Formats: sequence, structure tokens, C-alpha cells
Amino acid sequence: MEKHLIFMDIDGTLVARDQKISERTKSVVKELQQDGHQFYVATGRKYSSAFEMARKLSDDTQVIASNGSVYTVNEMLHKKRLSDEALRFVYQTTTDYQLPMFFFGEHTIFYTQQLPSYLQKNDQSRIGNDEEDFCSIDSMETLMEVSQRIVNGIIIADDQEDKLKEVREILAKSGLLSVSSSHPNNIELIPLGVNKATAIHAVRKELTVPQKNIISFGDGMNDLEMLQASGIGVAMGNAVDELKQHAQYVTNTNVEDGIANFLLDYFK
Repeated sequence: MEKHLIFMDIDGTLVARDQKISERTKSVVKELQQDGHQFYVATGRKYSSAFEMARKLSDDTQVIASNGSVYTVNEMLHKKRLSDEALRFVYQTTTDYQLPMFFFGEHTIFYTQQLPSYLQKNDQSRIGNDEEDFCSIDSMETLMEVSQRIVNGIIIADDQEDKLKEVREILAKSGLLSVSSSHPNNIELIPLGVNKATAIHAVRKELTVPQKNIISFGDGMNDLEMLQASGIGVAMGNAVDELKQHAQYVTNTNVEDGIANFLLDYFK
């Protein structure tokens, strides 16, 4: 069979809340890698967290991180970052609306307001991992001092969906950045013109793999462009309904080995 590129979102797709990859999924992926197929994790996580998860899957698994802002191909790291103008606009907007803000470097989390308890406890969340470097942002001046280190960001606010919707519209209309959401409680902030799909296009062009041989798995609306950029777009059984409507296939949930089941059916 022709060689394929397979892209997998992490949270809600490759792993469940316990952040563990099932042994069955690991086995299927490694077997397919031995047959010459190439696998990527494709996530909104920062690079170091995504890389750690990729290595839990296998040493050969590659990385698309920060919603396409950072990716590896042929052992080379490619990166785009939020512009200074975008950072200023986001910081001012979130300050005006009193919303907490997280900015991500390759290894560092920069945060406004108070650091949430789930990060203080080093919880294995979609933001944190075991070896975090946190930096508080208490002013526009402080933000600009570290701007060159920032790749992307996220606004997270539980039970404030109306406010988030209003802020998302303001940010999208600015023309300074791209916005997405993996959950109703967040707004993901990405360099203008960048998403998981743009990274996929760059990777497959570099590796000369036709689009028909691209398979992608996701569960949130920040995976929509990725599924649309693939020859075979697969929504998890636990995915949001809107994503399922745009996917070519729907597999089992992330806790039912949905990725492994689909790949076994597809390749064998």
C-alpha cells in the first residue's frame, strides 16, 4: 500500500483525561510505522508538551504544535509567532474584558492574572506538563519584553461563553491573528494565516505525499481545517457534532481506541 501521513490531535483524540495512550493504539501505530507510514501529533499544546506526548507514542512520531505555529519535518523545526501588534491588541482586549490570558513559547507559559490551581499543582492538562517554566505578565511593557519568545496563546474562562463570543468576534475582526476554539470555554490565538492545515500542507509538500494519502483524526472545531485538508478526515465518537457533520468518517471515542480501530479497518 502507498505510504500515508497520519495526523492525530492529542486531547480528546489520542488521549482521554488521564493523559494516557492505550497500549493498543501504541501497538497499531508502531506496526504501521514499521510499514513506512508516518505519524504526527497535531495539537494546540506548546511544542515541549506535544513532543513529550509524541515520544510516549513512539520515537518516530513527529510534532505539529501550537495549532500549526510550530512543526517538525525532516528533523527541522519550523516556527511562526504572533506579531507584536497582535500581542498588544490581545493583551489590551483581554484586560478590558477582565479575561485571563495564556501565551505559549516553545517551553514557557506566560500568564496574566492568577495562575490557576490546576497548573500550580502540575496537573497533566492540555496546557501543563511536568517541567513547566511559568512567567507572570503584569503589564504591556513586560509582555513586549518577552514577545519574541511567544508563539501563540489561549484565553480560558469557564461559565463566560457570552463574553468569550464577543471577544472572539473582536479579535477575529482585527485582522491581526487567527482564532479558533477547541472548547466553548476558550479562544485559541494563532499567528495570522496559520492553523493545523497549513502545517499539514507544508509537511506533505516537503515529504511529497499526495493529499489522498493524508489521514487526520480530531474532536474539536480547531481540528476542522485539518480534517478538510486531508484526503480522509475522521472525527472521534466523542467529537462535537459540528465536526462530525464535516468529517468523512466517524470512529469510536477516544476511550474506545477510536484511532486504532479505524486504522486497523483502513489498512487491513
